Amino acid sequence: MKSNMDKEMSVAVVSEPIGKSPEEVACSFVFDEVHRLAKKGVNVHVIRGKVEEDSTSYGIHFHGIRKIIDPQALNMLVKNITFYPPISLLRNPIYLYWESLYASSVSKVIEKHNLDLIHAHFAYREGLVGLLAKARTKKPLIVTCHGYDVNVVPEICYGIRLRRGYDALVRLVLKNAGAIICVSNDMKDKVLKLGVDKEKVFVVFNGVDTNLFRPPLKNESDILNKIRSRFGINEDDFVILSARHLRPVYGIEYIIYAAKIVARETKKAKFIIAGEGELKQRLAAMIHNMNLEKNVRLVGTIPRSLMPRLMQISSLYVNTSLADGLSPSMLEACSSGLPIVSFDVGGARDIIDDGVNGFLVPIKDWKMLATRIIYLLQNVDVLKNMSRIARKKAQEKFDINKRIGTIMSIYENLSQIFK
Repeated sequence: MKSNMDKEMSVAVVSEPIGKSPEEVACSFVFDEVHRLAKKGVNVHVIRGKVEEDSTSYGIHFHGIRKIIDPQALNMLVKNITFYPPISLLRNPIYLYWESLYASSVSKVIEKHNLDLIHAHFAYREGLVGLLAKARTKKPLIVTCHGYDVNVVPEICYGIRLRRGYDALVRLVLKNAGAIICVSNDMKDKVLKLGVDKEKVFVVFNGVDTNLFRPPLKNESDILNKIRSRFGINEDDFVILSARHLRPVYGIEYIIYAAKIVARETKKAKFIIAGEGELKQRLAAMIHNMNLEKNVRLVGTIPRSLMPRLMQISSLYVNTSLADGLSPSMLEACSSGLPIVSFDVGGARDIIDDGVNGFLVPIKDWKMLATRIIYLLQNVDVLKNMSRIARKKAQEKFDINKRIGTIMSIYENLSQIFK
């Protein structure tokens, strides 16, 4: 990608937990994005929030924090202390220092490699780090909001903005960013309610590799039978899949409640719940106490290389999240040709046309969730038609290459403005 000065576009990506390969699960949606940006010719430098040496992987340059004790970071903190909202200064001083330490590392990479832009994923902590680096390097800042940084669910204490100091920081970051990317229309609405200038807010849907996540081919039956055997699934079973972390915000218990009703209708319904989290023991106890061991399986974290195949042996995808941005796993299901039954939350409406390629269910209504699953189980023709429409929608609307093209345009426009 070239600018008017015939210089390769370069970007500092601030993403604390991102992995270095397609196999690493942490922030895989960020890796997928930067990997494709690099393949398109963008000079990508990712700065992670950990102590590590410089390295290159999959065409991406990775950097970290060189040392924990850094006088330059302390100087940056002192210089920027009046920049912080007063309420945010009541936090642990170690957090304040770490933000400046991370920002100092980002700034050094930008200055050493003469990078054009800063792109932070999540408004906090990465967005704040990017903003501090922007103040030092005078480079434009782009922030992508994904969910936890903007969404709040008070009853389960979910969302960074529930704490006043962090809410003030999120608002500060969004006010001062040059561009804000929202992964769903719902996210955009929430960002605008924070008083952000609508001219700099862009909806860019999360993307999915539609070549990797696809319906199975006719000649792949042997491979799929091996996958079924691995998960104890028969070829004629009706597989309902969920692939989210086992945390309170994802409402996995509602799937188990629904499974009890579905199991009364048929023994062929098998629920596969992929993911790990602090609720695993509690959910396993629920399954045992409700005598659902034959119907519901907790299978742990699935390797990314196996997830497309798990989608292919499934009949339906369910989402019971209580808050969302635009779920990558739902996009993967859509691209795999799976109808989705989801709580009507976050970006679900961007993916699901109710009654067309799946169903939207009122949040926490596990009885209706079960009703919709049973309906699709008993109406195979409807299921197949929804499957076809889901696949087509993913190809037309959520192909990751379209997301990359839009992001590159935002990069180019912003870099021109700040010249």
